[in-house]
Amino acid sequence: MASYYDILGIPVNAGNEEIKAAFRRLAKLYHPDKNPNGKEHFEKILAAYEVLINAHRRKQYDVKLKYGSEVKQTSAQARATKKKEWNFSEEELKRRQYFKENYKKEYQQYKRSETNSDAKIYNEYKYILFAAPLAVGLFLFIINGYEKETTIKNTENKDKVVQAENKSLNLGDDPYATYFSNSVFDNEANKSITLKNLSGNDAVICFFGKEDRFLRCCFLKENYSAELSQLPNEDIVLRMVFGKEWNKEKVFKVAEAVGGFEKPLGYFSLKNEIKNFAYPITLDKTTLEGLEQITEKEFFEKGN
Repeated sequence: MASYYDILGIPVNAGNEEIKAAFRRLAKLYHPDKNPNGKEHFEKILAAYEVLINAHRRKQYDVKLKYGSEVKQTSAQARATKKKEWNFSEEELKRRQYFKENYKKEYQQYKRSETNSDAKIYNEYKYILFAAPLAVGLFLFIINGYEKETTIKNTENKDKVVQAENKSLNLGDDPYATYFSNSVFDNEANKSITLKNLSGNDAVICFFGKEDRFLRCCFLKENYSAELSQLPNEDIVLRMVFGKEWNKEKVFKVAEAVGGFEKPLGYFSLKNEIKNFAYPITLDKTTLEGLEQITEKEFFEKGN
């Protein structure tokens, strides 16, 4: 099985820039929107990218990859060096030769008697054996229509489930954490913010601190609330995107991020820094009207 490095076509010591460049190049070739036959390979490319771009997950994968190759090499060497050596005395060889000759004669006699017996059984039961396939065929013909209809329905339901899984996120997921950087957790300050999404759309909300430093990202479904804790004690700015029908394979032209809404409502920013953590932030239609609308490029802009 090809390793993640082989899938992206990069060396094992490749840096993040090489990984990103390889992903962009392959995404242009195999993304389903551009290559209908490349969906399966694009999923492998995406899986490889998500692991190798993350330093912690990449380290775990490298250990696993190295351990697996060493085990295979050791097993192959053991099989290559293993030899069977048999030593028999002259008496033992004579005994084996005698057994082989006599056993062959007895086996031939047994096969002849078995053939005769099989012929008798066939003559007695040939009519039964001839009728059995007809009975089975009639039975299969009766249930064929029911099975065909059930198979079609099951296939349709399975396709719907797979499609739903490919285009969904769970509450609290952080879809853009890998793109911006690793999330920040400040146990000492341990500040928290509570968000309520009453906008009529799903939302992805990103938190930024000083000098646009990325802190956290979360997915918030319509009519749900979420609390983010262990935030640093500093002014916080929110960037938000609202929409429907999440597609985890969506690729943007302005950024290297992967995943987005098929029907985005728009990108917004809460420009006034959040200094008071004591009250929940309610995101409804009235709130959206007071937010600053930003471009897709501004939403994905990285800070220091």
